[in-house]
Amino acid sequence: MESSQRREGGKESAAPGQSRPRSLRRQLMLIPTFILLAGLIAVVGTVLLDAQARIAAEVTSAMQLGHELVLTSLRNIADTGNPPLAFEQLAHDLPQVRHVQFELVPSDGTLFHGSHLRIGGDLPRSRPWLARLLAPPSQQQVFPVIVKGNDVGEIQMRSNSADEIAEIVGEVELFSGTLFMLCLLIVVSLLLIVRYSLRPVQLLADGFDRLEQGDYRPIEPIPVVELHRIGQQFNRLAESLGRVTADNHRLIDRLLSVQEQERKQLAAELHDEFGPALFGIRAEAACILRDLSGDKHQNAQIRMHVRTITDLTDGIQKLNSRMLDRLRPLVLEQMGLGEALRQLVALWQTRYPHMTWSLALSPGFDEPAEAVGLTLYRIVQEAVTNAVRHAQASAVEIRLEWRAREASTHLRSTTEAPSIFLSVADNGKGLPDSVRYGFGLLGMTERVRQLGGTLKIMNAALSGVVVQAQIPGLVTIAEPVHADSSH
Repeated sequence: MESSQRREGGKESAAPGQSRPRSLRRQLMLIPTFILLAGLIAVVGTVLLDAQARIAAEVTSAMQLGHELVLTSLRNIADTGNPPLAFEQLAHDLPQVRHVQFELVPSDGTLFHGSHLRIGGDLPRSRPWLARLLAPPSQQQVFPVIVKGNDVGEIQMRSNSADEIAEIVGEVELFSGTLFMLCLLIVVSLLLIVRYSLRPVQLLADGFDRLEQGDYRPIEPIPVVELHRIGQQFNRLAESLGRVTADNHRLIDRLLSVQEQERKQLAAELHDEFGPALFGIRAEAACILRDLSGDKHQNAQIRMHVRTITDLTDGIQKLNSRMLDRLRPLVLEQMGLGEALRQLVALWQTRYPHMTWSLALSPGFDEPAEAVGLTLYRIVQEAVTNAVRHAQASAVEIRLEWRAREASTHLRSTTEAPSIFLSVADNGKGLPDSVRYGFGLLGMTERVRQLGGTLKIMNAALSGVVVQAQIPGLVTIAEPVHADSSH
């Protein structure tokens, strides 16, 4: 028996009041990834902090060197009588010092053809955010140029850390890029390892799903040492469940067989023994009425007693007929499944005229085997009884047809043996979420299984319940049609 279950995304939804299950794979991936990213940020941050101190030390050292070079150059030109020659000598003596920029500014703008002389790289006009972050505070010193006791200009010395920052930025980009690629490689490797490591868990989950569906096949051996024993225990459990289920099925099959045989014998005795006895009682009562003579008052009393006997006999005969119908429907044996279903629907229509009843049979319906016909008849009885008693339905539809086992049902014949398909649908209130099936439907499920078929009980798309049974048959497929006969 199969019942519809509410699932979301193929997974079972969490029950109210319970937290949603967490993904082990996600946790195994997020924790190392977070640690790697945190480590990457920490390492890059440490490098940047160290880079600031390194740049500041380099600039300070360069400014000290530049200070000494400027003082030495100024002493060398102190006795020069010609200011232009003094500035030319300064430009010649001051070297290209790393991280330092010299600018010679004469007091007379005519020197150097009215332009300043700049020694060293130009200061960058715009810098990226990382360069601005790493750049130390700018330093500047001014030295007057004294020639023969006269102030002829000045030397402006400024710090210039652009080249050092460019090197640091390049190193940080290379270092962080390398670390990022390494982290990405580690994450991808973790993903593959986690997927491979969790595959045995997925095998166990699939195995339990199969157990729930009644499939007791063992799972393949688990190569992981920690889960290998669990896999072996699962296979032993599946084997034990399969053995117990097979034993239960054999026991149920035997019980059903004995039950059907007892029903058949009891029906035969009721029909062959009880029926003629009742008929004889009615015949004897008729003879009594025919042979009455004498006192009219006495005859009236006898007639009253005879009618009472006749009414009781009729009631017993009707009870006998209903018992025979429950035990072994005679119309099923005498006229076949189709006619038995028509009479059954007509009887329900008489009892419940306010409901709409529909029976659809394939034209030229080929009768199934006796056991199949009896099982389908019982399924209709049980499903209709539930629809009337519990579903509060106003309409019941019954369909019976032959179908091919393959997907196509539009062929007249097929190499596969066809199966007979039964559907009983109502428009009632449907099945509750926590439904428990009674012994009637459970017994029908076992009968269908015994015949190699399937029985499904589910809620309809809009409203009501649909009971579907499909049992293999051994006759030629009739051309499928959709005739409907309403009672």
